[in-house]
Amino acid sequence: MSAPLIPIENIYYLFCYAWNRFEEAKTIPVGGLESPDLPNLLARVLLNGVRTIMRRGLDRGYQLQQGELATVRGRIELGPTLRLRARNVRRLQCEFDELSYDLLHNRVLKASLKRLARVPTIDRGLAHELQLLARRMPDISDIRLDRSTFARVQLHRNNAYYHFLIKVAELAFECLLPDPSGGGFVFHDILRDERKMARVFEEFVRNFYSAEQRDFIVEPLTIHWDAIRLTGSSGRLPNMRADVFLRGRKRCIIIDTKYYANALQVYHGTESFHSGNLYQLFSYLKNAAATGSSFAQVEGMLLYPCGGARLEERFIIQGHEVTIATLNLSAPWRDIETQLLGLLTLRGKLNAAHTMREPAEAIVRKIDS
Repeated sequence: MSAPLIPIENIYYLFCYAWNRFEEAKTIPVGGLESPDLPNLLARVLLNGVRTIMRRGLDRGYQLQQGELATVRGRIELGPTLRLRARNVRRLQCEFDELSYDLLHNRVLKASLKRLARVPTIDRGLAHELQLLARRMPDISDIRLDRSTFARVQLHRNNAYYHFLIKVAELAFECLLPDPSGGGFVFHDILRDERKMARVFEEFVRNFYSAEQRDFIVEPLTIHWDAIRLTGSSGRLPNMRADVFLRGRKRCIIIDTKYYANALQVYHGTESFHSGNLYQLFSYLKNAAATGSSFAQVEGMLLYPCGGARLEERFIIQGHEVTIATLNLSAPWRDIETQLLGLLTLRGKLNAAHTMREPAEAIVRKIDS
């Protein structure tokens, strides 16, 4: 997939849905999302988001402190206190909790502001604002960011409003690699990381359908093989886990998301759908149908992102309606929403004929007439 074909704001919305934080993202003003690249957009989001948090009040928490005090506070450390007395120092070594702004999630935000301000491609005015905001956090320690830092951040219900900005900071960290020359950072196009973007695209589709429609319930689905063991007892067939499963009152849909440069493969000059993907989806459908009547007519969908012309094809394969479609991520965001919701709509006579379980020839005659 060619990164320049996808507008920067669409990349931003894609991640916001994947994080399940789209509503929070809408509350942060980002100047119309007009940014030349992803680092500039993330810098503006982080800048305005941290300003909002500072107006609300930075989170504070109890931090363990140690010190020599004239009066008792917290717990007396007996050994160090005796050594002070031996030197005729009339003080107590105490260990106590103290409210502090110097928490890990505040450190991460401050370090991210300063890191983005040093990126050569960041707008100069924006970089200056990032530096000024970081200077307004003198009570927060400076740290060096690494991947493990974000994993150590622990948020709870009372400071959950930090979650979105920590995700933004983590994405900014992943987008910017240290310059080998030691002169700052260089932009790493994460859209070319197919493994990561495959997870992001799957989570985006799942969370979008969970938030933006009410006809289906989005829930996890684990499918077991319709198999009977004939030999052995130690081996075990792997379970199949659907990327996205939609359960409605009359319809169920299994969606398998893929992140490829092209939805079609070319073999001897002829275009066709990726056979392996279709085999995988069909295996889901047939084994799910074997579990009970509620899955007898379960539908399937293969969904690919694309940066250009859309593709949407529907088939009935051995009693299951199968949709193979692409999602045009280069379109305006409202059009993307319309595309996704449109994929869930029924398709008139074809769907009605499938529901009645009539032979294929009878279905074709009815459609033609």
